[in-house]
Amino acid sequence: MNPLQAPSFKTDILGIPPSTASPEDSVLVIIDAQNEYANGKLKVSNISTSRPAIAALLEKYRSAKGKIVHVKHSVPDGAPVFTPGTELAEEFDELKAKDGEGVIEKKFPGAFAETSLKRDLEAFGLKKVVLVGYMAHVCVSTTAREAHQLGYEVVLPEDAIGDRDIPGASGEDVTKMVLLELNDMFGTVVQSSDIE
Repeated sequence: MNPLQAPSFKTDILGIPPSTASPEDSVLVIIDAQNEYANGKLKVSNISTSRPAIAALLEKYRSAKGKIVHVKHSVPDGAPVFTPGTELAEEFDELKAKDGEGVIEKKFPGAFAETSLKRDLEAFGLKKVVLVGYMAHVCVSTTAREAHQLGYEVVLPEDAIGDRDIPGASGEDVTKMVLLELNDMFGTVVQSSDIE
């Protein structure tokens, strides 16, 4: 069978329709949109396109008075990436949280592990998350799988997610494969313009 014609596990086999999202029915979760991914050792390959896509989604949620959570990766002092006390640990300037927006620091790839994210989402009363940020194969993928296991609908705007080149694959190829995997079972991949 041609892989391009393979059935989707979620939609074709299980019969679960693709999810949609709007700023009114979902929580925007911005994962690790930190300067490490723009200027550090972990620079993502699509930073020039994914960064403005994240900013545009954030503005869309802010304009609609939607729910927003900023997740930042935190590491011990002296770490070679996201180094505390340096600009690499900071969220992109144009994305910095405003009053009323949640901010969570995480120590693990998944944004739910040992954080208040689950409790914060429960307080919002919404069961749908829109995940954006970095890196597709680590923190975005782990968080999407955690969210799915906890019963959340997961929506992934592919133009607002990125990754770096890894041994054997470009950042674009890594992101594409990760999103194909997630779309098959754990979420729905869309464009950021689809969220309205």
